[in-house]
Amino acid sequence: MTVFFETELGRVFLADALHLAAPPFQINQSILIMTSPPFGLVRKKHYGNVDADKYLEWLTFASHFKRILKTDGSFVIDIGGSWIPGQPIRSLYHYELLIMLCKEFGFHLAQEFFWWNPRNCLRPLNGLI
Repeated sequence: MTVFFETELGRVFLADALHLAAPPFQINQSILIMTSPPFGLVRKKHYGNVDADKYLEWLTFASHFKRILKTDGSFVIDIGGSWIPGQPIRSLYHYELLIMLCKEFGFHLAQEFFWWNPRNCLRPLNGLI
């Protein structure tokens, strides 16, 4: 974990979320946790993503985030969806995750954000682009 940015108002840490709950983080100390964990996908990636059907169990470490956030703090998580293998339908794991975070860990869903990365759409297709 490293201090990524610092001002008189506070510090921004760059860290693996699995280690975020370790000292120096204490109860009710942080105002923002922003994370982009590996998505629960069907195919394995080089960064070690967990399968979508095991994702909720894997992400239970998010319970520590509630402990270190101030009562008026925010938890922002970037999660992506996946498709059911061999079918034209999406997995529901990312919706189940949001429900788990609210019902089991006491978070509140304030807003969903959707984004599109046009660079992913410009990948060469068999060298044609």
